[in-house]
Amino acid sequence: MTPFIALCADTESIRRPDLIGLAGESLASQEWLRLFATAEEARRFLRNDHRIVEAWVAGCDDLEPINLAATLKRDRSDLRVCLLAFQGTGSLMSRASAAKIDASLTRLAFAERYADMKRRSTVEAGEVSAGPHAQHATQVGAGGGAFAGHLSAAKEGAFAGASSPSSAPLSRPQGSPMSRAEHPGVAAHHPAFVLPVVSGSGGAGKSTVAALSALFAQGLGYKTLLLDFDLQFGDMREMTGCTEALSVDEAIVAPERLARLAPDGLLPAVLAAPRRLENAEAVVSGAGCLLDDLQGRFDVIVANTGAAWAEHHVLLLERCSKALFLVDQRPSSLRACRHALDLCARCGIATGPFLFAANRCSKGALLSSIDVSCALKGAAAVELRDGGREVEELMGAGQPLDLISAKNDLCTSLEHVLVDILPSCEGRTLRMAQAQARAGKLERRFGRGRRRGRKDETCLC
Repeated sequence: MTPFIALCADTESIRRPDLIGLAGESLASQEWLRLFATAEEARRFLRNDHRIVEAWVAGCDDLEPINLAATLKRDRSDLRVCLLAFQGTGSLMSRASAAKIDASLTRLAFAERYADMKRRSTVEAGEVSAGPHAQHATQVGAGGGAFAGHLSAAKEGAFAGASSPSSAPLSRPQGSPMSRAEHPGVAAHHPAFVLPVVSGSGGAGKSTVAALSALFAQGLGYKTLLLDFDLQFGDMREMTGCTEALSVDEAIVAPERLARLAPDGLLPAVLAAPRRLENAEAVVSGAGCLLDDLQGRFDVIVANTGAAWAEHHVLLLERCSKALFLVDQRPSSLRACRHALDLCARCGIATGPFLFAANRCSKGALLSSIDVSCALKGAAAVELRDGGREVEELMGAGQPLDLISAKNDLCTSLEHVLVDILPSCEGRTLRMAQAQARAGKLERRFGRGRRRGRKDETCLC
């Protein structure tokens, strides 16, 4: 039997579930869910009704969420209490741990838990039969980011806490989509390290840094995917010379093609942006399932993003292991960065994994990593050196391996940053290509004599 769950939230969030990441849901119609808008009502009911085995605390009209969660746990030690910490800080986590609260759920983890319970209730009630229509019952919308009930467990889903029967994995109804853990040939125990490259404005160098980061990760021995999530104007095909790369929209329509997606020597696998601009919007609804599948197929996923922030940005940042946030030498880029961080706060995206990078740094440059760190109230920041005109020439010609082998200033500084953030990087030796004789600047500018990039390997020590 589906256990009863209590949801404590303020009146406005109960009326508008999108505020807590459940857009399109009718909370009052869920027979397994008990809703409480005040602390007094929740405490009085939960003290006496032991059919409710788990409580989700998003807030209430008369008490802070952390205080209500702590009170409920004190009233009933057997009740599993989950705090919805969409904007969790270290201080909040410490208070929750001290209060013996069982779990702290991010927006994504809460959405997944809700979808699992809804699906279990629906199946037990016999309202969904096996078949193609069963898939619909597993999906609900999430404010700030699309999600499906079969998403893999969120890495940030819980801290400390006792297990309980209500937190056990739920069985998948026949006919519903497979999770990444159930997908044939996908290793559930080995999720990829996800590294989005983002900025608050266009022109900060995201495409170049993303492409080079993927090449470095592949050269360090990680099975790497370069994912182009600049869905409208992404140019990872051209930058890497992989002009025939599979596109995101093609992969969503025919997911079986992902099985053939693999690195080619020193080049990472490339999943490119849609070839047609009008296909970009259709990608967003399937992006969550796509990323879920990809995370089991690679060691590292480096994601390029566009300048205009949208739903897929939120999706990437909610799942990221680390995010490289670029700020270039324009004051407007720094202002745009702060503007984007405000959006992250409103969407409940934790900014702890963000590493800020002052790009195109040189002697006498306007902004250094210290300036960026001070402007962002002490956030961690690094510097990426200005690589000069050579960066534009070689990246524009689809010859990134030549740029790396030439030990360009940008490449050298980016390599140092990546070695510090990629997992288990100690002791790895970077293998890259030997620079070949160049065909001349005119050939590079006009795209003649482009090479696919497969060259003799050499160890850069």
